[in-house]
Amino acid sequence: MKTTGWLAVCASFSIAAFATPVVADDSPIERGSLKVTEYDGITDDLLSAGLNQAGLVSAVQPGFVDPLNPTPAELRRRAIHGNYRGIVDPVPGGGIGLLWGPGSPGSPSFAAPVVPGLIPGVEYQAYLRHAQRHPHVNNIPAAVQIPRHFDPAKPCIVAAMPSGSRSLWGGIAIAEWALFKGCAVALPGKGTDTGFDLLGGAMGAYAVDDRDGVTGSADALGDNAQFAVRPSRRLAAYLAENPDRIAVKHAHSQVNPERLWGEFGLQGIEFAFWALNDHYGSRGKKRFDRKNTLVIAAGASNGGGMALRALEDDHKGLIDGVVVTEPNIGPQEGRFTIKFGNDAPFDPAGTTIYDSMTLMSLYAACAAHAAGANGTVLAFLGPQAAGAERCKSLKEKGLVSGDVLADQANSAREKLRAHGYATAQDWGIASHDTLGLWRALQVTYANAYGRFAVEDNLCGMSFAAIDALGRPAPLAEAAAKRLFADSSGVPPSAGVQVIAGRAANGPILEGLAVSRSTGRTDLNIDGALCFRSLQDGDGLDSAEDFFKHARVRFGTREVGTTGKLHGKPAIIIHGRRDALVFPNLHSRAYYALNQVEERRKSQLSYVEVTTGQHFDAFISSLFFGATGVQFAPLHYYFVQAMDSMYAHLTGGGTLPPSQVVRPTPRGVQLYTPANVATLLPPMRQSPAAADRISFEDGVLSIPE
Repeated sequence: MKTTGWLAVCASFSIAAFATPVVADDSPIERGSLKVTEYDGITDDLLSAGLNQAGLVSAVQPGFVDPLNPTPAELRRRAIHGNYRGIVDPVPGGGIGLLWGPGSPGSPSFAAPVVPGLIPGVEYQAYLRHAQRHPHVNNIPAAVQIPRHFDPAKPCIVAAMPSGSRSLWGGIAIAEWALFKGCAVALPGKGTDTGFDLLGGAMGAYAVDDRDGVTGSADALGDNAQFAVRPSRRLAAYLAENPDRIAVKHAHSQVNPERLWGEFGLQGIEFAFWALNDHYGSRGKKRFDRKNTLVIAAGASNGGGMALRALEDDHKGLIDGVVVTEPNIGPQEGRFTIKFGNDAPFDPAGTTIYDSMTLMSLYAACAAHAAGANGTVLAFLGPQAAGAERCKSLKEKGLVSGDVLADQANSAREKLRAHGYATAQDWGIASHDTLGLWRALQVTYANAYGRFAVEDNLCGMSFAAIDALGRPAPLAEAAAKRLFADSSGVPPSAGVQVIAGRAANGPILEGLAVSRSTGRTDLNIDGALCFRSLQDGDGLDSAEDFFKHARVRFGTREVGTTGKLHGKPAIIIHGRRDALVFPNLHSRAYYALNQVEERRKSQLSYVEVTTGQHFDAFISSLFFGATGVQFAPLHYYFVQAMDSMYAHLTGGGTLPPSQVVRPTPRGVQLYTPANVATLLPPMRQSPAAADRISFEDGVLSIPE
């Protein structure tokens, strides 16, 4: 590698940080934010931060020599461990080591002393240059990884978009395919990231973190922080009454980052081109550009939505193809309906994920008591007793019918049915409610869509650490200093909790809240109704509340997608049993909209996996049922689709057409080379008639 000198070399000589290259004004990254590090694959590497397969399988998080002073390398290793395990099934027998993971078939090999399973190479890290900062410090971290076996004669880039509200390492499991293949990897953040501002005075010395996750005071880090809230009199007044609160980047950046995901993804790709040209000594000469370098954008969940948005926004022609699984992609309203089997046609009508979140937050706890709303070990821990209390409160408010719990629960479930929540997703009602997913997501997304400040105290809900009684308290220093590595970006996470400020016994941890309007511990129905009113406008009684409703509605319209993919090849994979990102409202609807918009120009394939759901990471653990594993891993089909897309773009191979794939859950078996083909049948180039997905005369037909 061409360098201008060494900055530091670790004692083992396995990691080297290079002198910073010159960053021109027209580069895609911020001046002063760049760091370049080489990993030689002996004690550290690009894919697993040196953990290798055994370290990623282990549920034990990598530790710190000094918990109060974690190093950037330690934080990176811990973040990669958690983020990798957050996407794939990490349980032996569930696929790692055989179907994915360091050292699995297809992984590269290097001459000694590189440790088998580790991938040496160079990593660039920086903040992306963008204009969407106001009114706070809102930096977008990104990385580019160039594996040692990258072939300049056959250059390729995979943009591995982060899932959930995670930062750049949220795409590391997606990046694995690229690192095995020898492609460079773009790992862009998406404006959600693991950035926090701990606003309590006691937490001031470690209030914010930088690109590496190292904490410091807001004054010390200044504009180098990932995220920092600008002080104001209004904020000071809020904190005087609500001490020890925490601002979260996704919720409180006030830029509605989701509308910018496509832009951030494209900037990450431009960073990858810049890094390749710098690394191979051709910066300024553009040895690598869109004309000679293959680019595939990929991602899961929110990362999948980011990849599709990037292709929609790609007016420079940077992206050659897209592969995504279970994308959170909110299509605009279109002229089509969805027909599943013999069911009546369903019109998604441009329904948003915020609509889903708030509807589920209101009704799921009650609907979990309906017959059939079970199927996982989490359901055996519930449904929550508080869900029965929620049913009573919903009945009193005229929102469900029935005089007994079973009837009220069935009434609640019918509300979900009308919204597009299908029978195939019923298994997840109890489990997802037990995890508190809906009540957590609505707080972050409402604040983000409406661009609310932390001091707006939307619906009386805030974020803070808690004491033994569930009351807001300062976050302990050791916990704060590992937030970057441990947090998913959406509280509750890594010690940051959701606080119900308007509860009769508040402020208190939301799960302990007694609702003022009912006097019950009913999972804070008052908060659920408030967030729901920001969607549908019901129950608003002041001009201020109507204005908040209008802000959220405007924000949800800002993130609607067009379905226009410039005729580029793309594959969407979705699990039929996805109980978080509902197929009817996302992948099915997006595919149909694309067919309406692009017609014969479309090269989009939609693959629906009958036994797939949203969380591969939980298949062999939290979602392990009475008969063993109940679901098939979508990541297996992601790898297949990436192979297919690469073959198509490099050699003209045929992409699989839209179809239904029918895997068999492994139950108590372990995946082996002998049974994989049987349990996980491949996508077919010529699917049987009973498995073909079709779109004709405005109707998307999905075989049962």
